[in-house]
Amino acid sequence: MDTLLIIVHVVVCLFLIGVVLLQHGKGADIGAAFGGSSQSLFGT
Repeated sequence: MDTLLIIVHVVVCLFLIGVVLLQHGKGADIGAAFGGSSQSLFGT
């Protein structure tokens, strides 16, 4: 069970790192989709 949780955690971390890297690269539209909603949420 612990091994499964570690594997899921690592996969999620790699996915989040990939999303952040895409925001600065070719996937700027994806970054705008995630980042734009947070800006409107906090009112900045």
